[in-house]
Amino acid sequence: MNVLLVHVKKNRLPDHIVKALFPQFLTVITEPGHLQEYGPGVDVRLVEDVQDLECLRAEVLEVLRQRRIDRIFMPFELGQAQAAFVREYFGIPGIGFTAANALTNKYVMKLRLREAGLPQAPFALAAGVDRIEAAGDEVGWPVVVKPAVGGGSLDVFTFDSAAEARAFAASRDADPIRKLTCPLVVESFVDIRTELHCDGVVDGGEVRFAKASEYFVPVLGHGEQFGSRILPDGDPVAAEILDLHRRAVAATGLESGVTHMEFFQTEDGLLASEIACRPAGGGIPHAVKLQTGVDIWAACLDTALGRAPKTAETETGAGTVAHWYLTVPPGRIVKLTDADQLRQIDGVIDVVANFKVGDSVPTRQNSATAAMLVFARADSLAEVERLHKEIYGAYRVEVSSE
Repeated sequence: MNVLLVHVKKNRLPDHIVKALFPQFLTVITEPGHLQEYGPGVDVRLVEDVQDLECLRAEVLEVLRQRRIDRIFMPFELGQAQAAFVREYFGIPGIGFTAANALTNKYVMKLRLREAGLPQAPFALAAGVDRIEAAGDEVGWPVVVKPAVGGGSLDVFTFDSAAEARAFAASRDADPIRKLTCPLVVESFVDIRTELHCDGVVDGGEVRFAKASEYFVPVLGHGEQFGSRILPDGDPVAAEILDLHRRAVAATGLESGVTHMEFFQTEDGLLASEIACRPAGGGIPHAVKLQTGVDIWAACLDTALGRAPKTAETETGAGTVAHWYLTVPPGRIVKLTDADQLRQIDGVIDVVANFKVGDSVPTRQNSATAAMLVFARADSLAEVERLHKEIYGAYRVEVSSE
């Protein structure tokens, strides 16, 4: 099988997925300064921006002049719709543009969910920073403003009033928004009691696997202590989430792929926030695998290559899995708690280190940035709280300015 991997430069594939790609003949289209490394014999081609549709289409045509492309693998948010367009343009099987656009363009996504009757916060489109005020007047203040295409809570702002939005639009703080090549979604700011997520696998238009989880705190502006726990089977909130997730999959037209969907629990009930056709960021896929044996990343690759994903759950141990993000401020790390010290905490089953002493931590971070991820099993909320205190009590990090 000849596989084309379309890869955004800032993202990394898990090592086991890179290895799983090698039995195929692999071509990579990525961007200058890409972080991922590939093995010998991989045809790596550069385009300035994988979201530049014409550049991507032209490069795919060059590949096709040398060899056929059987499947395209694009597991990241940015560039997913463009890769789907290329599939349709050249007749390559896989997710088409209509579904991919509904799963990456947050405004179109919200329209599809609204048409399907899913509860949501009021929303409107703002084509640019100078249109935020009018959109805010439409949905009601305060508001959350985010790029229609993006992820990781990057370039997300909140405004309490029209005057505040107007002042922002006139300031240099709005420069990152002005540089965006997509419109903005302006959404009514709701009082969130709890934020939750659902991670699933879809094949043949049916949800074959899904697990609901609860974040410890809302994602936006989560601060130094963050993570989530998988909800136990039979939890009534989990049941409602799984139903809304199933309806969202149908509304967006996804036939085969993996999903990450987020929800807000409010005083008036659950609201659907967003659904994406990609593995979740951070430690969520690993937590799901530790809990169920289902590998979300492997399912993402399998569905992209037209193979049946493995979705049967296996018994992995008592209790439900929770995981914690040990955040780190920007700068060069000079001191960091040893991962083995965290492994000694009762209940901890794994620790994943993303940074080490001497590494430089960027100023621009997404919601999943962490020095380390800690995974544990807990039988109750009280056990989660005990682990929470012990893990953060043991964690120390120091950075110096660059």
